[in-house]
Amino acid sequence: MDEDDANDELVTIDSWHEFLDRPDGPSVFRARDNWQARLAAAALSISRGQVPLVFEQKVPCSSANIGPGFDVIGLALSIWLQIRLITGEQRSEPSSYNCRITYEGKGSVDLRADHNLITQTALYVLRCHDKRAFPEGTHVHIINPIPLGRGLGSSGAAVVAGVALASEVAQLGLSKDRILDYCLMIERHPDNVAAALYGGFVGSYLKELNPDDMKRIEIPLAEVLPAPQGGEDTGLTPPIPPYDIGKHIRFPWAKEIKCIAIIPDFEVSTADARRVLPTTYDKADVIYNLQRVALLTTALGQSPPDPVLIFDGMQDKVHQPYRKGLIPGLTEILRSVTPEKNPGLLGICLSGAGPTILALATENFSDIAEHLIGEFKKEGITCDWQLLEPAYDGLTVTHESAESKETSGMTYADAGVSIEAGNELVQSIKSAVASTKRPGADAEIGGFGGTLDLAAAGYTEPPTLVQAVDGIGTKLKIAFAMDDFSTVGIDLVAMNVNDLVVQGAEPLTFMDYYGCSKLDVADASRFIKGVAEGCKQAGCALVGGETAEMPGMYQGKEFDAAGAATGAIKKGRKILPDKKAMREGDVLLGLKSNGVHSNGFSLVRKIIEKHGLSWMDQAPWDSSKTVGASLLAPTRIYVKPLMPAIEQDLILGMAHITGGGLDENIPRMLPKHLAADINVSSWPVPAVLKWLKQAGNVSNKEFARTWNTGLGMVLVVNNDIAQKAIDTLSQAGEEPMRIGALIARKDEGVVLHGVEHWS
Repeated sequence: MDEDDANDELVTIDSWHEFLDRPDGPSVFRARDNWQARLAAAALSISRGQVPLVFEQKVPCSSANIGPGFDVIGLALSIWLQIRLITGEQRSEPSSYNCRITYEGKGSVDLRADHNLITQTALYVLRCHDKRAFPEGTHVHIINPIPLGRGLGSSGAAVVAGVALASEVAQLGLSKDRILDYCLMIERHPDNVAAALYGGFVGSYLKELNPDDMKRIEIPLAEVLPAPQGGEDTGLTPPIPPYDIGKHIRFPWAKEIKCIAIIPDFEVSTADARRVLPTTYDKADVIYNLQRVALLTTALGQSPPDPVLIFDGMQDKVHQPYRKGLIPGLTEILRSVTPEKNPGLLGICLSGAGPTILALATENFSDIAEHLIGEFKKEGITCDWQLLEPAYDGLTVTHESAESKETSGMTYADAGVSIEAGNELVQSIKSAVASTKRPGADAEIGGFGGTLDLAAAGYTEPPTLVQAVDGIGTKLKIAFAMDDFSTVGIDLVAMNVNDLVVQGAEPLTFMDYYGCSKLDVADASRFIKGVAEGCKQAGCALVGGETAEMPGMYQGKEFDAAGAATGAIKKGRKILPDKKAMREGDVLLGLKSNGVHSNGFSLVRKIIEKHGLSWMDQAPWDSSKTVGASLLAPTRIYVKPLMPAIEQDLILGMAHITGGGLDENIPRMLPKHLAADINVSSWPVPAVLKWLKQAGNVSNKEFARTWNTGLGMVLVVNNDIAQKAIDTLSQAGEEPMRIGALIARKDEGVVLHGVEHWS
């Protein structure tokens, strides 16, 4: 950007009509490097009788050579190369081939039209149709989040984008099959290109090409980046590709399979990766690969996925083993994870030419990623990781005509709300929701409300209904940072059902609310499957919910969620707490928490930030986990171990230790004349809470009213039956601890002894 451009005013217009009606005209719109200003320039062209082109392209990245599929199968993944183009731009200085390029994204690229792979590819296609340059005033803006030279198909995406760009600017009307022909003249390996072009999980092959044509220097050569690339403008017409030189088929892909991309901080060029491969292969190794690839494409489409079949099917003897010299520790890293050792893992392989590692999994994504990052760290290599989904659309082109923007009818999708995405989400979660079915509630979704048959649930006489409503809180911020929503749904259920059970109620049904800016089906599905898991732990049915897309209310991929639970107390059974029955000397029992649970995360995040830790750093309190993964441990659900003691009338009162800690929650279950006398040395404080207290210099008083200090539940039981209560809880899988007793109240509702134990 030159100095004049840097000082230009940035302007956003709401419509073409608004711009054209301005009394001060176009003179105020000077921001030449602002995309909205480009649209303003297009509006000006229309006012002068010119019709510019305005469109946007998206091309996904891809992973090729999956397991044994050497140059055979590719998978489009959800990192998108975007190209925004507008013609008719008025500039004082000329641009080579009438094309100005601007760029934002990973790495640095050449911004000369005949050297940048995208525009160089477009020029090749244009020259095949007797056009030597782009239309006058062409501005190509490239947005590229695909890491360069990492085996994620950055060059394949660029080639697809370039051919499609030429088709649009010259109005060639190339079909996707014809685009494939042009792409394969440049990128000779069909796996990446076909996946990026068609989307999804694709098998492909390339017919033999004329060797003389392949030598022509007018054809760009993507695989030998960065130079020489070919594509020289000799003035001759380049070789036009024959029709149907590439064939492809799209395989099914089980929707629950996600892709963990471990992206090391170094590049492996395609040329280097090709150079290490032998010219001939052992027959046994080729047969080994053929046997596996014959099964793998079917196995990856089956639901539920078979981890044994997929893991074995992704083994390879003709591609990955030869890259170990280029990628330190490759063999050991690939062998370091298995479905047996790493629950949720399905398979692992090198992505394309590498060095990215692609792990396929259905759950525990962050744990698998952390392990692989740790293996690379042993080799002195730092990595990033992303959780990716198959990109089913492939290449998409969206036209934004100034004329049509004024006259076309508007849809709900224009406002950013996708009805189709909502329908897809319902289908993706149906099986998880159905797994929460219980007597009295069928756990079917899709209606206008959830139903509960109390008689079928075992309540033959009218019960007392108890209801609770709650959210997750700022713990969601960590889930966003980790891109892991598999456990916060459990937190949502826990915060509600634990509040029901302390009143003596059996949780029967649960409903959730999920609000977002734009519905990401994969994210929402992971979250709701966590909700379903929480419901199963609590024994209640997930009978319905609401998903709301509200563009402008939320930012990016962030969302918020709330839930409501309904429980019941059988007729004749007491509602807890039974304050009238409590006496001095009654015993206090504590049930352990497993960490921070779901409260106090605003302070947690401040302490983490103060100490300069990232969520992916090793946790100072647990060397086996990252900070983020450790903090996302879900809130314990105490329903099932507590219900037997409730049914035997062994409990007088319970306090769920949430926001407000011991100081605020325990007095809520006590009569005004009694207080809790507690010895804090009688239970262990989780390592994460010890570290947070010390790292944040949190006082004992603040500690006791911010976090649970290691207790998720505190119970009052009669002294005479305390041992029976302990035995009953123990038989249900709990580890109840005597932590104190009730005393006559003087000042505070909770008296803590031995707080020095916390320091």
